[in-house]
Amino acid sequence: MLSRVADSIYWMARYMERAENLARLLLSTQDLLLDAGAEAADESQFWAPILMTTGDEEAYYAAHPVIDGDTAAHFLALSQKNGNSILNCVRSARENARTIRDQLSDELWECINSLRLFLESPEAAEMHKSQTAAFYEKVLLASYQFQGIAASTTPRDESWHFLRLGLCIERADKTSRLIDTCSAISLDMPPSPLARPLRWAALLRSCSAWHAFQAYSSNKLDPVKIIEYLLLDPTFPRSVAWCVEQLNSTLVELCGNGRLDDMKTPVRVSGRLLADITYLTMKEVLKEGLHEYIDRLQEKLNDVGQTIFETFVLYADVLTPEQELSTAAPAIIPGAFHTILSSDIQMQQQQQQQA
Repeated sequence: MLSRVADSIYWMARYMERAENLARLLLSTQDLLLDAGAEAADESQFWAPILMTTGDEEAYYAAHPVIDGDTAAHFLALSQKNGNSILNCVRSARENARTIRDQLSDELWECINSLRLFLESPEAAEMHKSQTAAFYEKVLLASYQFQGIAASTTPRDESWHFLRLGLCIERADKTSRLIDTCSAISLDMPPSPLARPLRWAALLRSCSAWHAFQAYSSNKLDPVKIIEYLLLDPTFPRSVAWCVEQLNSTLVELCGNGRLDDMKTPVRVSGRLLADITYLTMKEVLKEGLHEYIDRLQEKLNDVGQTIFETFVLYADVLTPEQELSTAAPAIIPGAFHTILSSDIQMQQQQQQQA
């Protein structure tokens, strides 16, 4: 597989997962505002953490002096000026898919392209104004279709592995960011006046974890149990622990395992992260501080993403298409992707930055 094809598949999956997570976050925030009643009069306390979590706070304030609920929701959903809006995420996913059209099934291409056409239509703008929940649910449904079609039509070769890498690393990052939105909230439970059960319920819903958590814990809205479930549970497919395990196993499939001296960098880096989170306890997380731990976790996820870029993509920036074609076949064999060996190659920035 050509490295630019692998990179496009990886980012196609990341952008679709990013759009889905943002749609779920906005939908749960809308429900939270409805449930909060009088408390929702100050909308900034609900929207400011979201803008900070998505990394769009600076861009938002550059265009809007104050936080307004409708304006913030539109900025995150359909703004063309916000590179991380749902609209622009789907556009980026579609553009990556377009460059590798011959590598995708017709059904997968039509799923992505249809969502992009909808989001750019007047119908989407009108639905976001008058039927906000229906708008987000339509985006979610399209994302679920994307994942189902991809699972049903993608051969279990390198294409599948890079699709899984993009999905898992993006999901782990976004789940950790969602947890971080509650890092400043008290961990007290009702009837404490500091308790915020609605915020914790919204966190579960933003991760599609409400029903799964009810079966997991008898303490229905214990903040510590909620954080533990979303962070450390190895069975829930949106927990950070599950995503990291899948990320590591996929990299092992791509690179092989072997002895430590011969192990490829992405496997070592993801393996260390997997070991850290496997043996982590909530007591240790809370001792360090939830926000501080999440920051450190995101740095490690970024390190994994960077090593994936260096190992599988970077060499394409210094080869012509003819050279890449001539070297790809002997250099890439199942289970043993090559790395860059030339010390003269300078590190380049990722063309598509993580939000």
